[in-house]
Amino acid sequence: MGRNSEVMSKVSGLCAFPEITATVVKSIQELKPEAAQKLFKVSDALWTEVAAMWSNDLESYTNPEVGLRGLRAYTGEAFKFLNAAELSPEGSSNAQQSLYIMSALYGVVSANMHIVPYRLEMQSRLEVASYKNLTSLWRPILTQWINEVDASFIIDACSSEYSKAIDWKNVTHPYVQVDFKQLKNDQIKSVSAFSKQARGAFVRWCLENNIKEMESLTSFKEMGYRMHTFHDNKLVFLRDSL
Repeated sequence: MGRNSEVMSKVSGLCAFPEITATVVKSIQELKPEAAQKLFKVSDALWTEVAAMWSNDLESYTNPEVGLRGLRAYTGEAFKFLNAAELSPEGSSNAQQSLYIMSALYGVVSANMHIVPYRLEMQSRLEVASYKNLTSLWRPILTQWINEVDASFIIDACSSEYSKAIDWKNVTHPYVQVDFKQLKNDQIKSVSAFSKQARGAFVRWCLENNIKEMESLTSFKEMGYRMHTFHDNKLVFLRDSL
């Protein structure tokens, strides 16, 4: 998907929403150490490392001189299966043009955007300004952002936690939300680890195959998955449980 010039300038290598990001950082830095450690749910052994992530000046988060490229910055299960380091030149080019990662700190992270290492989940119970949590903070911002995207359609491959940060009922583009489920003993279940792996593999497949039409998504058959249902903007893939 493409972008108009204003939005494109926001997601090249720069922080997309610097003022909002700075407000989030400031809200964290104003917490007492005990409250911050509780927010991040880390042990005493890890707290020193996590606390150091949030001890820098505000500009270092919104305009890092030394940072990680968005496409290579994340190491969770989904990103292991996306395996950005081994994308083909065409796949990498497609990622730079069309892949955006939802972020509790940055809102969205493009493939080329520099970010600092951070630990923060969208579901974290952090109050920011008048907002009770990060989801309510980002929802109006990201809904407007996604409506400004110059795209024929949107693929939502996020977990439910991050997908809730967009008000999909007010998204003006055609969109599809993908989900991955397991079949075991004639029962369909969601297994978090497998779903994360499948989302990464699915995004990689989209990038490598230069998917341009929504109907083409139904041909995804990696990792033993097959299309199960596709209606009401929801595309569900199913595989037999391992």
